[in-house]
Amino acid sequence: MSENDLIELGFERTDETAESWGGDNDWYYYALDLGGLALISNASDEWDSDGIWVEIMETEIKFKGSGDLWDLVDILKRNL
Repeated sequence: MSENDLIELGFERTDETAESWGGDNDWYYYALDLGGLALISNASDEWDSDGIWVEIMETEIKFKGSGDLWDLVDILKRNL
């Protein structure tokens, strides 16, 4: 999955500064809310080791490839 996939799907980027979270470096993530279902990516500082993935908040459901995520977002958008 790529950062461009998330942008094309309508995810919004949220930046976190080192100062805001008390760490050493800045990072960001992407999130999308579809009818109360929140989807969130892992943090950008994890992408080199883990790749980009998206999870449904407060679940153990994780999308590591973009195909199923595209399908889910498409289905949800058509039914809102």
